[in-house]
Amino acid sequence: MPRLPDGYRWASTLADAARLLNEESVPVLRPEDTGRAERWADILHTYPAPDLGRGGPPDARVVSLAGHEDLGELVARALGRPHHLLDPARLHAPGALGPEGGSVLVVARSRALTLGVLMPLLDAATRNTTFAGVLTGRDDAACTFAAAKLLASHLDRSAPARTALLDGTTGLTHVLTPGRPDQRSTLADVLDGDFGSLLVDAHGSAAHASLGTVTLCGLSGPAEHGPDGTVLAGGCTPSACKTDPAGRTRPLAPHALRARVLGLFVCNAITLGESEQYPSDVSLALDAVEGHPGAVLGLLRGDLDTSGYEPRLTAASLHSGARLGEITALLDADGHRRGIRGPSAILLGDPEQQLHTANTAIAAPAPAAPATIRPPADAETLSSWRVRLADAEALEHGLYASLDQRPDADLSACVKEMASYRQTAQETLLAATRTPDKGWEERVEKQSLQWGRALLEILSRTRGGTFSRQLTAARPHHRTTRWTPAPACGYRRAPQEFEHLTSPLGLTDRRTLRCPKCGPALSLPPTLQPLDITIPSALRLGQPVEIHLTFSEQTRGLFAVHLRPRSTRRGSYDHAALTATPGRHTIALTVPATDTPLELERLWVVHADRFHVAYHQRRLPLLPHPDPTDHQQ
Repeated sequence: MPRLPDGYRWASTLADAARLLNEESVPVLRPEDTGRAERWADILHTYPAPDLGRGGPPDARVVSLAGHEDLGELVARALGRPHHLLDPARLHAPGALGPEGGSVLVVARSRALTLGVLMPLLDAATRNTTFAGVLTGRDDAACTFAAAKLLASHLDRSAPARTALLDGTTGLTHVLTPGRPDQRSTLADVLDGDFGSLLVDAHGSAAHASLGTVTLCGLSGPAEHGPDGTVLAGGCTPSACKTDPAGRTRPLAPHALRARVLGLFVCNAITLGESEQYPSDVSLALDAVEGHPGAVLGLLRGDLDTSGYEPRLTAASLHSGARLGEITALLDADGHRRGIRGPSAILLGDPEQQLHTANTAIAAPAPAAPATIRPPADAETLSSWRVRLADAEALEHGLYASLDQRPDADLSACVKEMASYRQTAQETLLAATRTPDKGWEERVEKQSLQWGRALLEILSRTRGGTFSRQLTAARPHHRTTRWTPAPACGYRRAPQEFEHLTSPLGLTDRRTLRCPKCGPALSLPPTLQPLDITIPSALRLGQPVEIHLTFSEQTRGLFAVHLRPRSTRRGSYDHAALTATPGRHTIALTVPATDTPLELERLWVVHADRFHVAYHQRRLPLLPHPDPTDHQQ
């Protein structure tokens, strides 16, 4: 057998390993495959001398699953930590993992660590505010080799923190050093180098990850085997990976990556149960456990939509001296922010391990995970905006439908602008649902203002103003539910009724008011209040007339005030636009003195606020000479 470094000795059985511990040697079970033994011996020669029974914080403990007590007791004795037997059926019971806080190292052979076991176990650790790690391997020998590396994983206070990042999604390779700009490197240089930590961000699976010209392949032996132990026809070999039959890429085993900590940001990268991956013995995580890395952390699941943020958060946390258990908890918290229930990441290693101390000679980047983890957007606020955007889209559809009957290029252009602003707001809302930030609602508000301006411009950009088209477009998706009495018309004194409308599509209700003589007087949703509008009793040719609008403290949004001829074939006589501020506002509008027929004219006031619209109309006679200045409400 190959010679192990001083402090380590080969063992033939677990009982023999326990005897070697009594002799203060670190035992490593001798694997049957000579190639594995030679590789392990070479790797241990690159590690510092082991520190047997070094213990750890007083609240660090080891637990093992039933049937794996022999391994658990051996690891606990080697680390100098207390050992407990874990009953998975009692994970919901208080104290199942011991006292709150601290850390727990779970020891079991990989075949026992199915997702059905790991998920509740890691959930229990989170509830217990306990950092968790797992020590495992595909057999007893691999488990003892993993434990041997833990005993030699000393804090390196001499070398500066350096992390290699292999981004298979972009093909870029970075070397991250605290306080310095990213250093671009090459895939070949990183794969040939030695790093404290190496992070892989790539597309792939539990068995393979694509790095461009290289494919990480979790093959550990000379051939890929099926569940029954027979060689898998067409499977992976050391020189050819089944994911690339044409041989365009070079297969590389994770055990060859020279790093103390390996991060696998690959979907389902750490899958341990035999039946939970492609039914073969090819596994990125289990191969890495038998290689240089003393710890492997990565994604436990395939439904987490990660980005380049997670690897960089991990690198910054490693550089700042965070324990590996803390980093895994940060990744889980980031998963929660993205809508994931339960754990997102898992650590195969000691949760108490630190790769670096915070080096005061170099400015370590501040990961500040609690500050960067964004609270979820308020569900009620999101829902309110969703309905408002649906109302806006329904109005746009109604206006588009009117173009089939009467084409209008100016109206079409305005509605296209409205749709553009509304779609941008919808995209912002959807992004806020996934990854909220403090400014998302402000950006939606800004788009709603632009949408409102485009809507109000319809009154002036189109010759007829399309007021009646807008009223029609605001209601086709609604149905009348009831009528209620309303005050008499201010001009005709005719009786009026409120019409109450609701939508089977879940759109916002509307209320309308119509005079049988003057026509529509009001149409608005319950989110907007009727305006206090004071108008003169008549208009006078060539003379300005004062329109008074009074806004309450709660009134907000944009307003357009148009003095319109009765005929829709002419544009507005005069108009004004304003933004709501509390108080009484006076608007002076003038009817031209010449070429103006004396008619019963219209005053339009349109109010747009956060994708909701209210329409107000008053009727005024146009007289050829001054009239008494009494006012009507």
